Amino acid sequence: MEIVNFGLFKPLNDTGIVFYENEYQQDWYDLRKGLTNWTDQGEFVDAVYGAWALVHPEDGVITNVEHDPSRLVPHNKIVIGIDASPSEVTPGMIFKEGALLPAVPVDEPLPNLSPRQLWLGALEINLTKAQVMAQIGTIADAKLRATLEIEMTEPPLEGFVRDSFAVERLRELMGIPSDQFDALWLWAGTL
Repeated sequence: MEIVNFGLFKPLNDTGIVFYENEYQQDWYDLRKGLTNWTDQGEFVDAVYGAWALVHPEDGVITNVEHDPSRLVPHNKIVIGIDASPSEVTPGMIFKEGALLPAVPVDEPLPNLSPRQLWLGALEINLTKAQVMAQIGTIADAKLRATLEIEMTEPPLEGFVRDSFAVERLRELMGIPSDQFDALWLWAGTL
């Protein structure tokens, strides 16, 4: 499996449209453009690598995996291209010395998350609070919709509990596999 490290991308500005550049002064958007193919209508066709991942620079933990690199926002993250299917690479895996290692198994209960940790974790996979709340707003069952709106805006005093009804419904609603959600949850607990 070929893995290419495109470097650590940092924001060049913090207002308006944010541009990212790696330590080699390569602009993320220019680099990405040269590695992808698009239709005349601007729809993604394919990329040089089948999987693209964001890596936390301090611990090497993969936080997000996509098939389309334009879906990545490399804010203070390392970007890697992987000659593999996105299903072969999962958040929580470790990128170390040019290789992918399995995720560290979780033997302890997952921590409760504060609202800040939950929404920053969601943002890591490009989901905003507004997007999640809009998705909840599409639920046809009025009681379930109202319950989830309350649960997600008025969390228990001890924080969000990973195996609670509301959190599990949220995970299902957003279509996130359980193992990926757990890895992201564990990472968000460190924020």
